[in-house]
Amino acid sequence: MKFSGNSFAYASLGCSLSFWLWASLGFIPTAPRLNFLTAEHWLVILAVAVILAGVAAARRSKLWPLAILLVLGTFIFLMYGLAA
Repeated sequence: MKFSGNSFAYASLGCSLSFWLWASLGFIPTAPRLNFLTAEHWLVILAVAVILAGVAAARRSKLWPLAILLVLGTFIFLMYGLAA
């Protein structure tokens, strides 16, 4: 089975968007708390997202710029949160 570059780009976007979903749930008072994922876990997930976006770029996907920008933005936001 051959994977297209878009599959890797969508997987990278899923990794990045899962952080934003997790972060936004913290602002809802009745939402369940997902405290089992620490910042180090998110850094590993974002490292996987960077690798997936790199593979999507190598496979010439049309979505790779969006995947890279979202991963980098998420990484910068996470590092800003860790420094605060």
